Amino acid sequence: ASAGQDTLIPNIIKGIAHQISHPFAYIINLIFENSSVPDELKLANVTLIFKAGNPTELQNYRPISVTSFFQNS
Repeated sequence: ASAGQDTLIPNIIKGIAHQISHPFAYIINLIFENSSVPDELKLANVTLIFKAGNPTELQNYRPISVTSFFQNS
């Protein structure tokens, strides 16, 4: 898995998941309580992948978004 906009490497996060689970749960609960997602979690690295057809036409590309590791967990 690739690092997203947050540059966190998933394998490292998975390796320390037990140690960060309580602080992470606290942060997630704050997000729900305040109904507000931090702007940093709304960012993504977008790459266009060519599907087929004329490469000069934008509709022939598929966007791939790599988001924060925590959005996909």
